[in-house]
Amino acid sequence: MMITKPLSLLLVDDSRIARLSLKRQLQALGLEMSLLEADSADSAETLLQTATPDIALIDFNMPGRDGLQLAEGLKQSHPHMRMALVTANIQDALAKRAQALGMAFLPKPTTAEQLSAFIQQEK
Repeated sequence: MMITKPLSLLLVDDSRIARLSLKRQLQALGLEMSLLEADSADSAETLLQTATPDIALIDFNMPGRDGLQLAEGLKQSHPHMRMALVTANIQDALAKRAQALGMAFLPKPTTAEQLSAFIQQEK
């Protein structure tokens, strides 16, 4: 019998409401998962000193460093973590920068279907 660990996700968004919305959509998927939440790039990096999530969903517009700046650092420190930029800032240039970092690009507001497709895709 194969035992799998719960999926671990990191939500990084300065908006508590946006994090709550993402959390509800993720929980609606019915997957066994643990969720970590951060409201900034700095708080995300602090969490990552003691945890290694499988997936990070990262907002672009945040006080301090933006989501792409955070992702650049995470790509170096956590190369196996899959990341998606989840943002209402839907510009082709931004999507291309995210893709250049190996990130998926999910426009806000997200849907449970979009999140499910990203989570279930192969690395």
